[in-house]
Amino acid sequence: MDVAETGEDPSSKSWSITDVSTHRPYFLLNDANIKKIVFVACVSPILVAAVLEWFLWLAAFLYCLSKAFKKADHWSQRLLATLLIVIFLIIRGVFLPVMIVTIPLPSRITRYFPDIVVYALQEFAFYAFAVLLTVPWLVVVYQIIVHPIGRKKQVRYPLTEHNAPKVVVVMPVYKEPPDSLWTALNSVVAGDYPPECIHVFLSFDGEDIDELYLRTIDRLGIPVTMKDFPKSIDVAYNGARVTISRFRHGGKRHCQKATYMLIDKIYKRYLSVKDNLFILFIDSDCILDPVCIQNFMYEMELKPGIDQNMLAMTGVITSCSEKTSLITLLQDMEYVHGQLYERSVESGLGAVTCLPGALTILRFSAFRNMAKYYFSDKAENCEDLFDYGKTHLGEDRWLTHLFMLGAKKRYQIQMCSSAFCKTEAVQSFRALLKQRRRWFLGFITNEVCMLTDFRLWRKYPLLCLIRLMQDTIRTTALLFTIMMISVATKSSKFGDLPWQFICVSLGLNWLMMLYFAAKLTRLKAALYPVMFVLNPFMNWIYMVYGIFTAGQRTWGGPRADAGAADAKITPQEAIEYAVATGDDLNIVPETFKPALQARQRRVKHSTLAPSPSVEGRFAPAEQMSNGGYRVHRPSSGESDIDLKDFRYSHDSSGDLSDTEGISIHTPRRVDTSLYMTDAMYGMEGSSHAVLADPSELSRRLKILSATSMLPSAAQSSINERSPLGRTSPLTAANMGNNGVRRGQRDNGGRPQTDQTGARRSSVRRKLQKRDSSPASMV
Repeated sequence: MDVAETGEDPSSKSWSITDVSTHRPYFLLNDANIKKIVFVACVSPILVAAVLEWFLWLAAFLYCLSKAFKKADHWSQRLLATLLIVIFLIIRGVFLPVMIVTIPLPSRITRYFPDIVVYALQEFAFYAFAVLLTVPWLVVVYQIIVHPIGRKKQVRYPLTEHNAPKVVVVMPVYKEPPDSLWTALNSVVAGDYPPECIHVFLSFDGEDIDELYLRTIDRLGIPVTMKDFPKSIDVAYNGARVTISRFRHGGKRHCQKATYMLIDKIYKRYLSVKDNLFILFIDSDCILDPVCIQNFMYEMELKPGIDQNMLAMTGVITSCSEKTSLITLLQDMEYVHGQLYERSVESGLGAVTCLPGALTILRFSAFRNMAKYYFSDKAENCEDLFDYGKTHLGEDRWLTHLFMLGAKKRYQIQMCSSAFCKTEAVQSFRALLKQRRRWFLGFITNEVCMLTDFRLWRKYPLLCLIRLMQDTIRTTALLFTIMMISVATKSSKFGDLPWQFICVSLGLNWLMMLYFAAKLTRLKAALYPVMFVLNPFMNWIYMVYGIFTAGQRTWGGPRADAGAADAKITPQEAIEYAVATGDDLNIVPETFKPALQARQRRVKHSTLAPSPSVEGRFAPAEQMSNGGYRVHRPSSGESDIDLKDFRYSHDSSGDLSDTEGISIHTPRRVDTSLYMTDAMYGMEGSSHAVLADPSELSRRLKILSATSMLPSAAQSSINERSPLGRTSPLTAANMGNNGVRRGQRDNGGRPQTDQTGARRSSVRRKLQKRDSSPASMV
């Protein structure tokens, strides 16, 4: 073998590698070939990644379809699963050669491709992508015209307690930072909505009187020196009613169920008269926009000309973070695109497919009809990873599946593009990877359940068709990266690229994101090309990691089984323990079998789709001839009255319990007009004169003194002191006409005489001589 140099011009030198025996050059090394070598070296890893992604997505989807076939309860589900397997294989099989002919490969390879086949495949790919991208884009344009986007106030007239619907806000709380919870609570009660029509349920998932609970009730003006805190406490804050409850630890779903039972206990009689009660589920770290609740009510109840048959809505959830990084920037653009684009498409085609627990509002009368199915114990039907991903990791989608079947009409489960809230973005890549693994496993299992349900195809045909086609072209985004590398290495020219495909896929989405950025004054959304380039790599990591670790027990390294259940531990308890320890992704559902067999509840196989009994149940209350509303599923021992009358009164009926042992305690009102010092020293006439024992009292006050919750004497006088500070609506200086003055009666009915005021002033003067820190007040 001999290497010879050819060419006279130094700039166009080339080297040929010649076989000595035959004297024939079998490789020519010149500038063009060097560029091709560089291109192949750069693109080969990405090409391998694209092929791996293509194969893994196909395998994962076919696995879920095969599981759906085995678990099917009806012949239509088996038929759909079989048809989808065939369709998915055909379309994915077609897209493999499309990927090959679209990639700018070296001419030594492409010269073997028949021109007519290449042309046909490229044309098919272009028109298929054009339809799948243009049709949803046009749906979004229509949605923008019909439902304006933005934080603008939609109601044109003043809302008062007499004309505004009633909203109960359910906020499950578990180990949240106290400041985050307080910010979330204030965003609810301080919004542009009549506070008299807001009832917030702060539901603590656990009965412990810990730091979070003490700081919360202290900020609400509840004396922390009480001997025993009621399980459920009522206070008035900023004109709204707030109910603070402690339930037995059982996880978010258990906490929501207990709260629902409490709401049902309180408002049952109210619902027999009116059907304008709504329930809003939010997370305890979400910050509502000031007009969020008002705009929800506009779309569901107050909009002129509507039939008032809207049953469920979700809003626009955006991310926020104290520090800006590439990870938070990508999340911000993902949230905007996913909420305003993808959910707008689903909303325009009949129904959104995911009502997130972070921001979902429901008509309460309709929700009552579905509560039995919504709060059912899903763990008892969890046999394998498919069931666990469907009903636990993707519970929001599974429950939305219930509502989609329960609705009698299309367009009753929608997105409100003018109701916004913020949630904290994930800061670290490790936490982001864990979050997206959960989302991916929950998404793919519920996607298959939805597509194999003939009832959804009959009710939402266009929605199901678009979802299926989008699933078939998934994981093709790495092609754009390969094309850009081809141009950067000068292996191909700009004219050689499929510009039609690039303009349709990038141009339409970028144009829409520019509109969102201008409309929301969120300029980060204009950086969509950054997301367009980087997200394929991020999604590849999420999917590959999610698939390869789907059956692993630990995040990294051996650990005891997080999901072991036996005759003494139920599957639900095992799951909730794993969630509490941050190990919910390491559940092995097969370990539930001993517990299921011990309770003789094991069925032949778990349910693939919701029961037929849910169909048509997600509907508003029926109005009777006398003008009232029919209330279903009565409960014993309940006493409910109008919201306006109930705000400062209490049901004297007994507590309520269900078959799972959830005890529902009647809320007890705590008078927050008393100052903390009055309760601590057992002032005459105080309803909270019974103090906690010294050790418990010292523990509570030490917790509160850690961050100096109360201002010192140098900062303000005791006459103005409040757990909320000088701006608190509970301080004497800020109570205004709503405050209790001398000679008047407070909420507890006790007269405020001049002697009582003088007695309190005397105590305050004595306290001013002491150290005002909470620890020294014992």
